[in-house]
Amino acid sequence: MEAMKRRNYVYSITTGALGLALVSLAACSSGESTTGTPAPGGSAGISGPMVFVNNTGDKTLTSVAIKGDSGNAVIGTIDAAEFENVALGDMQYSKEDWIFLNLTAANKVATIDPLTAATPVHEANLQTGTRPVHMYRDRNDGEVIWIMNDGDNAAGTTTPGDDLVNCTAQGGGGSVTVVHNGHLGAGGSPPTLLGTTCLLADGHKVAAFAENGRVFVSSTTAGEIAVLDGVETSATFRQMISRIDLCNPSKETCNPENPTGTTAFTPNSSGPHAIRWSKLTKKIYSYQEGYGQIVEIDPVSLVITKTFDFAGTPYSNYGISPDGKYLLLRGETTPPQQATKLGVIDLSATTPVIANLTTPELDTALNGTSPGAFKFSPDSKRFYILAGNGATATKKDRLFAFDWTTVAPPALTLLREIPLLSTGGHGFDVLARGAGEAKYLAVSNAAPANSLTIINATDNQEKQTVPVGPNPGGVMVFESGAASAGNQATN
Repeated sequence: MEAMKRRNYVYSITTGALGLALVSLAACSSGESTTGTPAPGGSAGISGPMVFVNNTGDKTLTSVAIKGDSGNAVIGTIDAAEFENVALGDMQYSKEDWIFLNLTAANKVATIDPLTAATPVHEANLQTGTRPVHMYRDRNDGEVIWIMNDGDNAAGTTTPGDDLVNCTAQGGGGSVTVVHNGHLGAGGSPPTLLGTTCLLADGHKVAAFAENGRVFVSSTTAGEIAVLDGVETSATFRQMISRIDLCNPSKETCNPENPTGTTAFTPNSSGPHAIRWSKLTKKIYSYQEGYGQIVEIDPVSLVITKTFDFAGTPYSNYGISPDGKYLLLRGETTPPQQATKLGVIDLSATTPVIANLTTPELDTALNGTSPGAFKFSPDSKRFYILAGNGATATKKDRLFAFDWTTVAPPALTLLREIPLLSTGGHGFDVLARGAGEAKYLAVSNAAPANSLTIINATDNQEKQTVPVGPNPGGVMVFESGAASAGNQATN
């Protein structure tokens, strides 16, 4: 591709609490433009699936082509200078195939064209808020990316959790930044910054997207959920509609709060730290780490309709199966008999309750593991969990593949315990195709291995290991059209 340098000027609209809009002109970093022309030498752009690997050792991003059981090879590596020499954070891709990558220490998000040229092209770094940590593709509009800005965390800071880039005038608090991508190819344009919304609330932020277009963003320190209008054609797009106070009067003294007020709530101890949407029940589920509870929220009335209490259980984290039927619970016992414990809540039941799963490969003293990352295949037929390589675990460097179609508490069928290279840690992702069927797994192997292992998801056997950059960590599998097809693995 005959790349052309240019500077893009984007109107950044910063929306304060409940709709205060401030407009400013922001200059985005210069980058390589995206055109439909061939790459240098006349080579075509990239086709087929690939894996993006975060090399934590030198802050570079390596792309690896997934060809099958063999022939997998590095496509290219984007230098750390393109990312302003800061550590790379969360990755996500959009419906129109752009790649987004948080640059937390730079208060920016990197945009990458993965397809047009012979190697993925870094386009520009767009301004977000202070300390972007997580990001999400909008489940209702896959061209929109929502970026969670956790705010200031400098040692000794007097502004903990505040977005110092956008929200000082609105009274502080963290924020969310929204980006909308353009299409790739001839006439395409880079992603544009739609703006940042100040939430008043401090603390780590995660988000879920209801079917009615509302976006639910929880803030850990504040103990609340902001409800935003996520419909881009709406006159109130990105504005806060309401806030949900998660304070539980059975746990602590709660202050009355105005859900549509313009001042911060009194912080509570609920500590929301994970949030999910169920396509089965059409409800939002938020885990209150401070209380050890999951609450179910009606996204229309914004009322808490159910509460699941983890008292007396080992569970401290959860996910949801893509079909929305099960909340997957994950926890661990304490040393000296450290072990991973799994459970479920069947949301299709008349009265959903916590049910334990029996997984002797994970949860006995002899086979004890510390809990690591987990993912479902998009069709809800496979469940994968890493051993977390905890210091007191008796079993390390393993990836466990389970047949989720057999889940019937306490039963869960193990397909294979996959041995991984003995190393400092691993990240993984799933290549899915068709109706969401898992085809291959990509597993990073940290230093000293510095490699990526490709595993066939049919027989769960390791097929090839590809050298990548120093100390690889997080990985993301990408294929053109995967977002439209719903073929991204979920946790």
